[in-house]
Amino acid sequence: MVLDMNDNKTGYVSTGRMQLHYRRYGSGPKLLIAFHGYGNEATIFSPFAPFIGATYTLYSIDLPHHGNSHWDAGTKLEKKDLVKLATNLMKEMSTNKCSLLGYSIGGRVCLSIIEQMPEHIDKVLLIAPDGLVFNPLYYFVTRNFAGKRLFNSFLSNPKKYMRYIDWMKEKKYLSTAQYNFGMNYLGSREDRNFLLKVWPDLSRIITSATTVKAAIIKHRIPVYIFMGAYDRVIPVKNADSFKGLETVTIYVAEKGHRVFDKDTMPQMAECLLA
Repeated sequence: MVLDMNDNKTGYVSTGRMQLHYRRYGSGPKLLIAFHGYGNEATIFSPFAPFIGATYTLYSIDLPHHGNSHWDAGTKLEKKDLVKLATNLMKEMSTNKCSLLGYSIGGRVCLSIIEQMPEHIDKVLLIAPDGLVFNPLYYFVTRNFAGKRLFNSFLSNPKKYMRYIDWMKEKKYLSTAQYNFGMNYLGSREDRNFLLKVWPDLSRIITSATTVKAAIIKHRIPVYIFMGAYDRVIPVKNADSFKGLETVTIYVAEKGHRVFDKDTMPQMAECLLA
């Protein structure tokens, strides 16, 4: 059943050092904390609220440098900041449990919260989530000294490196979809500066899949993972290591990276409401 939920309040939640902006939807007794993908904003989950708003109060968070969040460039989002955020929202709702919703890079944020405080997690919905497998390229350009210098140099003057990128595409080290996705975020100086802020400042949010899976098993956390069959950003095979876990259900939609839409939202809502 779809309800007409017009409750849309905004505010800020402290991480201990900085404040992240949120939009609140619904009025249900259960807490659902949601994290969007790269380049999105908290409003991305607004269409989802009517499906679950009678059961959940949804706090959709603007990640650092996104939406209306207050975040200084060069300030790393730490894992402990996520614990503080979740704890503050649970206090706000007078509960000791929360459910999590994460799309793309927001999925990596959810995995970090599971890793740190699994005893407080009720259910988890992950949509084309980043973080299911270790990404050596991301680690290299955000955590390695040489990699960070190269990353900065590339984003400052990408034309100097374009022939190497074109060569990688020609040799199929980069798929056409990956190439097009990258070019979409490198087309302007504004886009490059945005990437140069977001990737490094989220670089501490890297989890161990082994630890996360152990927490899911020990605390029997229901986890629902939706992947796109044609996703070239987060390939469907990334979810393979989570197959076989008793409380994990994996769905594969006939879509690309944009798995979250009007077609899939009803089924996603059913997972949280089951």
